[in-house]
Amino acid sequence: MGRTLATFTQLIDQEWSAWQSFRRALRKEDQDHFDALFRAAKYHVAAGSYASKSAPFEAMIVAMLIESYKTNALLEARVLRLEAFLTERKSP
Repeated sequence: MGRTLATFTQLIDQEWSAWQSFRRALRKEDQDHFDALFRAAKYHVAAGSYASKSAPFEAMIVAMLIESYKTNALLEARVLRLEAFLTERKSP
C-alpha cells in the first residue's frame, strides 16, 4: 500500500514547480536567489513535515526565513569581528 500524503520534500518540489512562471520572469541573478530559497527550505525537512499538514507553503517560508536569518547573523558577526580588528589596528 502506498503513501497517500506527499513528503515535505515532495511538497517543496511541487511548490517550486508551481512558481516556475514567476521564476522565469526574474533576472538571472534573482533566479539563482529564488532557487537558493527553495534549497534552504529543504534544510528543515524534519521540522517542516510537522507543520506541512495544514499549511505546507507557510512551513517552507519559515524554513527559508530561518536560513536567511542564520546567514544574516553570521555576516553580522563577521562584520563585528572585522570592525574590532580594524579598531585594534588603529589604536597606538
